[in-house]
Amino acid sequence: MDFGILSILPPLLAIVLAFITKNVLLSLIAAVFVGATMIAGNPIVGFVDIFGNYMIPKIADPWNAGVIAMTLFVGCFSVMLERGGGAWAFGQAVKDKITTRKQGQIAGWIGGLMIFFSDSSNSVIVGPIFRAVTDRLKISREKLAYICDSTASSVPLLLPITGWGALVMGIYKESLPAGTNLVDVFVKSVPFNLYTITIILMVLVVAVTGWDFGPMRRAEIRARKLGKLTADDAHIKKSETFQLKEGAHPTAWGLIVPLIVLIGSLFATMYYTGPKGEGFMNTITNSDTMLSLTVAFFSAALVGVLIAMKNKVLTFKEGYQVFIDGFQQMIEAILILIFAWCIGGVTSDVGAADYIVEATRGFMTPGIMFISLFITACITSFATGSSWGSFAIFLPIAIPLALANDVSIYPAIGASLAGSLFGDHCSPISDSTILASLGASCDHLAHVRTQLPYAVLAALASIAGFVTAAITMNGFISLAVSIVCMVLFLYIMNRVDKGRHPESETTV
Repeated sequence: MDFGILSILPPLLAIVLAFITKNVLLSLIAAVFVGATMIAGNPIVGFVDIFGNYMIPKIADPWNAGVIAMTLFVGCFSVMLERGGGAWAFGQAVKDKITTRKQGQIAGWIGGLMIFFSDSSNSVIVGPIFRAVTDRLKISREKLAYICDSTASSVPLLLPITGWGALVMGIYKESLPAGTNLVDVFVKSVPFNLYTITIILMVLVVAVTGWDFGPMRRAEIRARKLGKLTADDAHIKKSETFQLKEGAHPTAWGLIVPLIVLIGSLFATMYYTGPKGEGFMNTITNSDTMLSLTVAFFSAALVGVLIAMKNKVLTFKEGYQVFIDGFQQMIEAILILIFAWCIGGVTSDVGAADYIVEATRGFMTPGIMFISLFITACITSFATGSSWGSFAIFLPIAIPLALANDVSIYPAIGASLAGSLFGDHCSPISDSTILASLGASCDHLAHVRTQLPYAVLAALASIAGFVTAAITMNGFISLAVSIVCMVLFLYIMNRVDKGRHPESETTV
């Protein structure tokens, strides 16, 4: 059936409802229902088809079932790290070895890179670990929250061996020809994920140079000159911190060993499940990635719980509860994941991508395509606070659009992912932004207010990169342009802010 302009109704409805309700899951469900009803011609049949034609077949797909299993065990691993004491012990071991403000910020950045497997774990682990360090060095809580938030979602989105990577591959699998190497597509799109890489490197540049600007610069001056880590009127909701039990003796090995097990079992299983005889890399890239990730996260969570029990940090019952709570923590994420697959199928069946291709064929250039995808995804993710929902909406459109216009799919994927991350990174209703405020014990609105100018600056630098991508189709050149623009913009903003607000006149 040819629905014409109505074919864009399901994805458009998902975007509009997400803006209005701020609830991505309900918006996706409503959009799937409308699309299924359009195809069936009857709302009752359409309702039944949601389950029969979309939900159950998508869940039954071996790759998708693997994503769900892996996501559950990611939750277990995250809860284990929060409660097992290893991360707490690691923080205690390093806090007195960091003596300058620059070292403190760089250490927090490195910590954010190390906790690469989950955005939810990153902030609630890195924040409490380094809070004692940054408080002692008079680094504002706003700066700590910024460091946590800028690595929490960004790092997992660059690695195919994380839950985020698996989610992305699961979504765009539906838009690619059967048999496509999904890991290879993911890796080749990483250099075009310009905002994600730029925002990570910006933290390091700011830490090394001290080029703060805007509200963040005022917060840093307040902390350094007055010793006030937060503003006088700050509203702070503290995150749960690790409580050391009597008789417990956690060590840093409770963090280090599970990470070693995670990486070791991942590559061991990938090698076991991959084809042999054509080199190690060929074996790894063609292995059963989902099975390997599931085995790795379960093994690491189990080993972490056993170490915590041995160190008397957790009882047997509490160790068991880690897995139950880990599963519960990921239920909403899995539901979003399932309906992300469904909206992808519905969008394809009503011909939304085909209509957009035909409607834009006369003027759609690569530059317009990449920048439009990036900016629209930025706006959508900021309004909804969800990158996962934005992935589900934009990837099924971006890939067919690129293929139909004979353009490389990698920058189209990169633009969709980068724009979708923007909102997750800085929207006041994003769970990652909220967790960063909690982990750093920072006023939430103060965190949003101080971080947003940095996010917008990185987005502007990324637009320059996507213009370059349209000309060169080279991810590394485009990334270099984005990074250079980011550094230049930072320097200019710092100089302008110093001129408008000299430090000698800034006391709060």
